[in-house]
Amino acid sequence: MRAERRKPTRHRDSGAVAVEAGVVSMLLVVLLFGVIETSYLFKNWLSVSAAARAGARMAASQPKVASLAGSPDFAQLSANQVTNAITGLVPANIEAVWVYKASPTTGLPDSGSFANCSVCVKFAWNAGTSSLTPLIGQSSSWAASTQNACSSNIPTRDTLGVYVRYKNSSPLGFFFKETRVNESTVMWLEPSFSATGC
Repeated sequence: MRAERRKPTRHRDSGAVAVEAGVVSMLLVVLLFGVIETSYLFKNWLSVSAAARAGARMAASQPKVASLAGSPDFAQLSANQVTNAITGLVPANIEAVWVYKASPTTGLPDSGSFANCSVCVKFAWNAGTSSLTPLIGQSSSWAASTQNACSSNIPTRDTLGVYVRYKNSSPLGFFFKETRVNESTVMWLEPSFSATGC
C-alpha cells in the first residue's frame, strides 16, 4: 500500500492569520484609545473635584463680621477660586458654578435637587470678561447677611455647597467628547466666635 503524502498547508493558512491579526490589532487599538480617553476623563474629574473643594473652602472661610455674616462677595470669591483651581483644563469649558445653601444631611440644595435651587448664586462663563459672572435675572440668591455661622449653635450652623459642571474636552475625541463632569462639595461655614447675634 502506497503512503500518501500530505501537502503542506502553510500557504493556505497565511490568509487566515492575516485576517485574525488585523481583527486583533484593531481591537487592541480601540482598547488603547479607550484607556487613554478614560485616563483623560478621570484626570479632568479630579481637577473639577479639586476646584469644587477650593471654591467651597474659599466661601466657607470668609471672615465673619459683627453681624455674623460673611463677606458680601463670598460667592464671587468662590467662583474666582474655582476658575483659578481648574489646573490644566480650559476655563471656558466651565458651564456652571453654583454656590448654594446645602442641607447638612444630604448635601443637596435646600430644594432637594440641583434642578431648582432656591437659595443659591449661579455663575456661568462670560467669554467677554473671561471669567465666571452671576447669571443675569436669576430668581434665586443667597445673601451673606442671611448666613448662620454661630459657633455656639452648631446644629443650625449653615452648610455651604459648590457645584461645578465642566464640559470634557478630550484630546482624541472618540468616546467622551461631549461628556459633562459634575462635582459638588459641601462644607460647614467657618464658625464665628463673636457673641453678637448668637
